[in-house]
Amino acid sequence: MLPVTEKKQKGSFIISLQYLELIMAPTIIRPAAVEDVSSIVRVRLGALTEQEIKGFLAPEFTTTYTSTEELRNMWSRENRLKDDFEVFVAEDEGKMVGFIVFKMERDYGCIDNIVVAKEEQGKGIGRALVEYVEGIAQSKGCYLMKTDTTENADGVPWKSYGFWTRMGYEDIGERLPTNYDFKEIPFIKRLK
Repeated sequence: MLPVTEKKQKGSFIISLQYLELIMAPTIIRPAAVEDVSSIVRVRLGALTEQEIKGFLAPEFTTTYTSTEELRNMWSRENRLKDDFEVFVAEDEGKMVGFIVFKMERDYGCIDNIVVAKEEQGKGIGRALVEYVEGIAQSKGCYLMKTDTTENADGVPWKSYGFWTRMGYEDIGERLPTNYDFKEIPFIKRLK
């Protein structure tokens, strides 16, 4: 909280604001709709450059979330993609600032993708999105979450590695080969 100075004068209070505490509207997380596709693509394009992802991500990731047409083709119904993953979006003052792609399997929840707008990173939006889908999993009696990140050919993990560990996800110690120049790093988290 930012300091506020109070002065008493003739029985009343005069408040001199040395600093102003900004009260922001809370971030809203909601199920995505097909009408959100262009905003999802905008967030993804603004968050990651092709240079950043080179050597870390599969080409289909770069096309699915960077093409409005491709993402619309992947949409099935409501907030679901054709592979039955659900998409949830985070909005701040009506502007989309992030999204997460999540699926409930029989006995665990799976986070496939999370992207936060570059200018909004580090503000707790990613954490809020993850906690939101963890809450969905728990409400369905599920107490295990899975996700992954990647490691490039030089053994350097993708920048999300630290995010997942801070979120309480455990690197299970495996490096799974892929059809690309990177390996997959699986994570798990036991929910309480």
